[in-house]
Amino acid sequence: MWIFEQSLPIIIMAVIGGAILAGTMLQTGKQLFLYLLIGWIAVCALLLAVEYSIVTEGERIEAVIYQIAEALEANDAEAVKSYISDDSPQLKAEAQRQMAYVQIESVKLKRNLEVTINPGSTPIIGVAKLNVKMTGHLKNNQEWNGDFATFMVLTFQQDPDGEWRVISYQFFDPRGEQAGEITPPISAVLLPGF
Repeated sequence: MWIFEQSLPIIIMAVIGGAILAGTMLQTGKQLFLYLLIGWIAVCALLLAVEYSIVTEGERIEAVIYQIAEALEANDAEAVKSYISDDSPQLKAEAQRQMAYVQIESVKLKRNLEVTINPGSTPIIGVAKLNVKMTGHLKNNQEWNGDFATFMVLTFQQDPDGEWRVISYQFFDPRGEQAGEITPPISAVLLPGF
């Protein structure tokens, strides 16, 4: 349910409802509105506690994305591959090959992360969209440093063990999907040699 994806809607409802009840209490001077205000605060606090305790599938995918970013920054190819589904062996091989040539210095995930789940599919599919900025260089060429900014679309599948793993990805111009797909600079450097 959307209300349990983020705490901000609950906080906004709490502030608006609390302000209305407090204003009404001050205007009328009736003690009833004080009890309603206390009850409203208690209900909103309970909703916040429930929101923090419920981990939705979208939040689980979001956590995996942050773990992938940490593995990339650590230049840990095995960890990166562990977040790729066994149903995508070519993607695992591509990740292994590219990480052998690149030293990643930083991965910055922007705040526009959006996750959608398609529960009707088998296995269940989730799609995450966000802007990412990576900085790094080729391991054999310290002079070739580069920033790579992209709007990334990651497609996840819920594997039989219940974990979310990547099955495909696409890089788009940082302005979004409508701006067109792009080739990452590492592919342009590596492909001629393969």
